[in-house]
Amino acid sequence: MKRLFLLLALAPTMMWSQENLRKNLSEDGKTYIKANVSTTLWARYIDANPNTMVNGSGVSRITDVSIRRLRIGVQGQLTPKIYVYGLFGGNNYNFTSKAKDKIGILDLYADYQFAPEFTLGLGKFGWNGSRNTMKASGSMMGLDGPAFPLFTVNMNDDAVRSFGAFAKGQIENLSYVFTIKSPYAVTTAEKEGVVGYAKNAPHKQYSGHLKYDFWERESNKTPYTAGTYVGAKKVLNLSLGGVYQKDMMSELKGGVPKYYDYKNFSAEVFLDTPLSERNDAITLNAGYYYTDFGRDYVRNVGNNNVADSGATGYFNGGGNAYPMMGTGSTFCLLGGYLLGKNEKFAPRVQPNFGIQYSKFDGLKDPMIAYDLGVNLFLKGHSNKLSFCYQNRPVYNLQKEVDSRKGVFIVQYHIVLN
Repeated sequence: MKRLFLLLALAPTMMWSQENLRKNLSEDGKTYIKANVSTTLWARYIDANPNTMVNGSGVSRITDVSIRRLRIGVQGQLTPKIYVYGLFGGNNYNFTSKAKDKIGILDLYADYQFAPEFTLGLGKFGWNGSRNTMKASGSMMGLDGPAFPLFTVNMNDDAVRSFGAFAKGQIENLSYVFTIKSPYAVTTAEKEGVVGYAKNAPHKQYSGHLKYDFWERESNKTPYTAGTYVGAKKVLNLSLGGVYQKDMMSELKGGVPKYYDYKNFSAEVFLDTPLSERNDAITLNAGYYYTDFGRDYVRNVGNNNVADSGATGYFNGGGNAYPMMGTGSTFCLLGGYLLGKNEKFAPRVQPNFGIQYSKFDGLKDPMIAYDLGVNLFLKGHSNKLSFCYQNRPVYNLQKEVDSRKGVFIVQYHIVLN
């Protein structure tokens, strides 16, 4: 298996030049195979949650360098009707992850286009029920978010991907996708009086997503949507979506499982448009999300967290974790302003912000997390340097906000294609 992934990683550079990892299969270029390799590097300073332990030692601050993401993409329009997409790689290669570091299959699917209005596909994919669940990691505006729309990440999915089938299409300005997926089986034991993922034979998961483009149309060739177009497109769209899975969650009541269906609904608006001849541009992404995991469910997540599990005394747990998703309502707003072109300074500069406001049933106080950052586009998203400050709440065992903590991150993102 390791040799296979090594071959996949090296094959593009062996077949084509680094400057253009594409091989046309027809003279007009309508059928082709192309590849890309990308990586995202992080350097961080974390003001850690109280009672954080790293490898058994208590720490209050953490500094580290890590590989946040590695992506090796291969895709091809093999015939005018048949398209294949493969994405390999992994996340969170850090100083505590050596035993589990690997290059895995993220996406691998094929689809057949009967007409632009109707395509069928199957395999392992990231098609889902909201725009921000399907965000492209290589073109995000904010450094790493929002992460909460990855509602079931790595619980009964694999980095938000699952096996299944999908139908999608574009009817003038309306695009749609519907999926039937087989969630991964959960092996964690159920607990008395605590709602968690059910240890059962998983039922099928269903999702749907509708999007209407008022201006330029966004492509739905792959599942993944841009966070910002860096002044290259004029886009305004509205999207609605949802996900349902029967008996996904459970808790023990007197030793007997009580099951809960999983449901979520999202409504999102995305705006990205140039403002003047200098190509300054504004990006806004606003959304409302209702999620139902069952009674009072709340999940703490820390992106690329290096802390030991099981920190005591506070609800968050250790490291940079905080209550990111749960049963309740969430409002999200992302915004950015791309400064106009400057003859004396070629890189493009984009200050940006993001805020998540969640009212989870399982917390007494609302959950408010935010980030402030700036992108320095050296060559669009293909060569990008970013700086970000993230701020999160710390909850005590009574589920009330006790204090707030922050993280400073420097990110470098590079793509070869």
